[in-house]
Amino acid sequence: MRCAVWIAAAAVVVVAFATLSRRAPIAPVIIADNAYLFLAADRLYEGLGLTTPPPRAPTEAWDWQRDWAFLTQWPMGYPLVLYAARGLLGVPTVRAAEAVNLLCCGVALVGWFAWVKRAVPAGLAGLLLAAVAAGCSVSVAMFVNPSTDTILVAGLPLVLLMANAAIGEPGREGGGVSCRHTMLLLTLTGLVAGGLFWIRYASVFVPLGVFGYLLVERRLRHRLGLRHISVFALAAAVPIAALLIVNRTFGVGSSQAQLNLGQTVGFDFAPGLIGEAWWKFTEFGFYNHHGFSHWTFALWPLAVVAAALCIRPARRALRSFSSSPAVCLSALVAAALLVVLIGATTFFSAKFDYAALGRYYQPVKPLYFLLFVGPVLLIPRRVMRGGACVALLVACSWLVQQEWPRPYRRWLAANYRETPYGRRAMYFEPNSTALYNWLETQKADDLLVCSNFHDDIALETWIPACPTPRNAVELEAWIERAKRARGVADMRVLFVLDPENHGRSYFLPPPGQLVEAFDLVHPPNVPLAIAPYVYEPRPLGPLRIGSR
Repeated sequence: MRCAVWIAAAAVVVVAFATLSRRAPIAPVIIADNAYLFLAADRLYEGLGLTTPPPRAPTEAWDWQRDWAFLTQWPMGYPLVLYAARGLLGVPTVRAAEAVNLLCCGVALVGWFAWVKRAVPAGLAGLLLAAVAAGCSVSVAMFVNPSTDTILVAGLPLVLLMANAAIGEPGREGGGVSCRHTMLLLTLTGLVAGGLFWIRYASVFVPLGVFGYLLVERRLRHRLGLRHISVFALAAAVPIAALLIVNRTFGVGSSQAQLNLGQTVGFDFAPGLIGEAWWKFTEFGFYNHHGFSHWTFALWPLAVVAAALCIRPARRALRSFSSSPAVCLSALVAAALLVVLIGATTFFSAKFDYAALGRYYQPVKPLYFLLFVGPVLLIPRRVMRGGACVALLVACSWLVQQEWPRPYRRWLAANYRETPYGRRAMYFEPNSTALYNWLETQKADDLLVCSNFHDDIALETWIPACPTPRNAVELEAWIERAKRARGVADMRVLFVLDPENHGRSYFLPPPGQLVEAFDLVHPPNVPLAIAPYVYEPRPLGPLRIGSR
């Protein structure tokens, strides 16, 4: 019965979101990583497989090997979801992605509210805490822009609820439910937890955290047998192993590169990594225009621990709170994420500083309020509970009046242009539509396009554009390989450059430098509106350049 109520609540929220979205449509941002994922979904729908141009990883060398490659650098789960939604709804991929996004936003809000409410005491304070935690699970940017983030944020509370239901209440092995029922729930929990690996590789922290929780249950409470833990571990390993096998079968390069971890392994651990991860985990939007806001969230857990050490009622409350299976599970899942991100940065920092990217922490942000505000609700003194209620009311007020409506109104008022694909125009503005339309008329086997936003061009035109080469020797090598692969005798080369690198300058040279280094000129017969973006090398030497 309770499950039906939560499903109905999620349906109501999704309908409300859908109504709001139809009343005020906003072109979503689909760039960088997401451009590859959407393109793979489009090509799969057209029967061309989960393929994209080989991605250009920041800070790593890129070399032309083929026009299209099987998608492995990001998991294939999201393109498969978009493919299924597009086929089911009969709409373009962008519209299908928006529908999936709205569904996940509704599930995330209701799922996190249900999980936190289950773990904290009943009453007004508990309801307010659950509302604040759920409100922090989804941002306006996530609501407007479809991505894998929303699926992961929606999926995690479902995994937590399933794992907690599998164990049940303390008292006996199996948590007071039949062993067969426990086994079934643990199997389903493992499949869903491991299945999130198909959405994002970093979500491996979810099955790791749940696995650690099951070990704690066996060690401290003797409520589980090895067969229970083994069933969960095997069920979680199946989807993970299946994706790795698919990648290895159809992808190219090493497994490490396929998992977007770069080409090298090192060891670059520093204590500051722990502080960096904690700082990102405690980064919330509440009153962030004040310098003390972020520090308050970062240091508050230390205040809770200090109070527990010095004040007897606080110590009893914290001990009682931490013994709850739901709290223990939440703590271990959050800790697993921090360990995974710190570990990835330690061993693969040459590829990326994973601990520094805030979006990786979004799935566990609601757990902060459960773990570090929840204990206050157990202190028997009314003044403490009253103070907690006041603080939570202020937080709810911030969410309702500031965090959600103001960014949404800014999105509405921005009046951004929309590309032919149906997304927000970000690059080559104000003439991106004219540029994409013109490039489609130039599409041919003898055309090689190089761009500082090759992923953007590929999504809009299906031209397998390349990133900008480092030097003329590298470009010559690409041209020769492309000739052999495409079976053409001559190759036309176009550089399509946005005058601004828009945040990519840390791994791409400025367009002006490329113009000088490759002696680029504007080709003839290019429409005047897009001429500032289109270049070709001077037709000297072995390159045969031209435009149609």
